[in-house]
Amino acid sequence: MQKFYLILILVLTFSCAQKQSDNRIAEFEKVLGERQTKALNLLVSDFEKNLSKIYPNLTIEQGYNEYLTDLISDSTTDWEKFKFQSDKTNAEFHKSGLWNEIYTKDSVSGLQVNGIGKYMQALYSVKDSDSLIKKYWKKREAAGMMQNELVIPGILSLNPDFDNYFHKRIVVAEFSF
Repeated sequence: MQKFYLILILVLTFSCAQKQSDNRIAEFEKVLGERQTKALNLLVSDFEKNLSKIYPNLTIEQGYNEYLTDLISDSTTDWEKFKFQSDKTNAEFHKSGLWNEIYTKDSVSGLQVNGIGKYMQALYSVKDSDSLIKKYWKKREAAGMMQNELVIPGILSLNPDFDNYFHKRIVVAEFSF
């Protein structure tokens, strides 16, 4: 009978955690917008297809780590492998308005983070539920665009879980300009 109660408690705990996760995703997507969410999902899909192509012997999760590590490695010379957007996805990224929600172009200083765009608002809506989201949001809000040599070690130091819906999207959005 004790085993039954233990199993029941575990099932209830897991289902509550799953519901909280689903609620966070729903909130993020609601703030971001339906079309922008679809565009972001396309970017993630293209990114993961590229990971499978350039790291065929690694899991997708390991591929995320390797991609980030290779991106700042002094020994990396093949920069083409980091390009992951199909023409169709890139077109939707712009037509959906997602690009404008993440970035802005400044004629003086070039590419800038859209600190008041829906992407930052969507991250803000869920930031208190995850330490990586919270720290990333704070750094991005304070510093705007950051060099890869700063962003990547920062993300990796927070032990990202590349099974996590949000961690994936942070990385993909960060390298989708």
